[in-house]
Amino acid sequence: MGINDYDRIADLYDIYIPFTFDVDFFVEETRKTPGEVLELMSGTGRVSIPLLQAGVKLTCVDMSAESNAILQRKLQQLGLKADVHCMDVRALELDKKFEMVIIPFHSFAHLTTPEMQRTALAHIREHLAPGGTFICTLRNPKVRGADIDGQMRLENRYALPGDGVLLWWAVERFRDDASQVVEAVQFYEEYDAHGLLTAKRLVELHFRLTERREFEELAAAAGFRVKAFYGDYARSPFTDESPFMIWILEGRV
Repeated sequence: MGINDYDRIADLYDIYIPFTFDVDFFVEETRKTPGEVLELMSGTGRVSIPLLQAGVKLTCVDMSAESNAILQRKLQQLGLKADVHCMDVRALELDKKFEMVIIPFHSFAHLTTPEMQRTALAHIREHLAPGGTFICTLRNPKVRGADIDGQMRLENRYALPGDGVLLWWAVERFRDDASQVVEAVQFYEEYDAHGLLTAKRLVELHFRLTERREFEELAAAAGFRVKAFYGDYARSPFTDESPFMIWILEGRV
């Protein structure tokens, strides 16, 4: 099973994912290091662009060629520079090590088996410089899992150019009781100013809700130790009701 491929909806991504709630956190964290930062699963640059504008030396990796192409167009338009690589995080192979590696927006969840996660963590560890930091963000399974009930929902409505509208629908269900894998079917409907449907796309995605103890064990086995652990992007202590699990890790010497 591969990681979810966003090529089919890359051109819509900036419309239906306009979120900035984590950007200040990553700007603050990455500016702590004078060295180079590696952003994995960087997509169309939702976090990458603010980091570059803040002066961060950045390399971006994503397996979606379409997302990378959009990011590169943005870089050219804004006069920014970053190395952009089309690569699977499980086969990461770059000719350098980085002072910091980040995976924003809980994208590590797209690795849907422990084996996939172990492989990715091993490659990340290999690309981390001595004393470097790895930041991995995940959703809290207890909180996120409560929303998964197999019901179709309108996730949001967005304006399109020319008074059009984009409707984003999704239905999510657990694959089974043991795997912690969520199967999602998403629909993207584009309507013109007269309410006529002009395009509709269906995308199937999978993600895994990894428990706190399991991730910590996987990270330790890959050679990481926990420097800090937060429950949100304001750096609040983690509780069972926290929306996120934000891991600040470093490689053990």
